[in-house]
Amino acid sequence: MSLKANIMGAFIAGVVVMTAPAFAHKVHAGATEISLNARTGEMEIVHRIFADDLMVAIGRDEADAEDVLREAGGLDAVRDYALANFRLGDPSGLLYDLDYVGAEIDGEFAWIYFVSAAPQDETGFTVDNDLLADVLDDQVMMTNFRFNSRVRTAMQGEGRREPVRVSFAD
Repeated sequence: MSLKANIMGAFIAGVVVMTAPAFAHKVHAGATEISLNARTGEMEIVHRIFADDLMVAIGRDEADAEDVLREAGGLDAVRDYALANFRLGDPSGLLYDLDYVGAEIDGEFAWIYFVSAAPQDETGFTVDNDLLADVLDDQVMMTNFRFNSRVRTAMQGEGRREPVRVSFAD
């Protein structure tokens, strides 16, 4: 099963079942999946949020999201926005350097991709996932960590905006 399919399944099961675009538009929720790619040895970070909400956040709400992501300037704006609103750290809080891979639109969703060096310590992470919280007070972000066949989830939303520590230690 692809990483994209895993994220979509987790998002739907963990946050809300969306039955129609009109309903989904009223929901302010997104998902982030963090896992280790065994083939490359890199940590992969994939964000899934509503494309129209992302366009508002980057100041391009008058434009079609697919058109924006066809432009280098649009891709740069998405990168800069995501880097400013998402932080990932090791158990002590030391931040990982995130390398932007790109972004794409799939239907009503925007997918934003980053990679980082494999974590030295997989026993825990600190995450601060504020994507879209600056433009939508009720935005909820679910961050799933998948390491060594184990999953941990951090939820951040209205009234819960502080960084979250996630532990894999038994």
